[in-house]
Amino acid sequence: MTRAQGSLFGLCLAAAAMTLAVPAASEAASISGAGPLGSFTGTLTYNASSDTQATLNVSLSNTSPTANGGYLTAFVLNNPGGITGVALTSAPNNFWSVLGLTNNGVNAAPYGQFDFGASTGNGFEGGGQPSRGIATGASGSFAFSLTGSGLLSLSDTTFLTTLSSGPGIGQGAEDFVARFRGFENGGSDKVPNTHTPTPPPSPVPEPASMALFGAGLLSLGMVRRQRRRA
Repeated sequence: MTRAQGSLFGLCLAAAAMTLAVPAASEAASISGAGPLGSFTGTLTYNASSDTQATLNVSLSNTSPTANGGYLTAFVLNNPGGITGVALTSAPNNFWSVLGLTNNGVNAAPYGQFDFGASTGNGFEGGGQPSRGIATGASGSFAFSLTGSGLLSLSDTTFLTTLSSGPGIGQGAEDFVARFRGFENGGSDKVPNTHTPTPPPSPVPEPASMALFGAGLLSLGMVRRQRRRA
């Protein structure tokens, strides 16, 4: 191989490496659930800025029937691994506070024990005025700041495939549960996520990287044809 060929081959390898190294863009994972009284829809979006720092954004809409009112006052989920610190940095109002982070320390029976979440009443079961939560027909967004190790290996779907554990798991293990209180009929509800998460998309090569890779292959082919003619 000549020096020119070697340079072109190296260019192709570099372009290929750039193509493979491009990460997939983070996309919001959908969540939703409907119970006897309450219902919700929402999204969960995870972004890791480093192996030790990440953010988790949860957006929720209270879609419960308007006639019976009701407020979404808490929600819980699980630690997929590596998270050692959680802080709630943004919420719909000042009444919301973080739950956890503790291993199986948040009781959401009959769906078992969860690791963290947010609440208007300092607990999943609730307390205080239900009206501090998200009203029927309204929406709210929550931002969590996460610290730990190995956070680059997590994704939206890892939160939605990590399930709760016992005790108090009579209705089955779940990845996410929303709490509703203050219905007009005096009832309350606990509603799990029933939306099946979609696997994350495969990394998509950047157009510039693909163009560079193609140009390198074309140039290498031209050099080889010129050598055969010579």
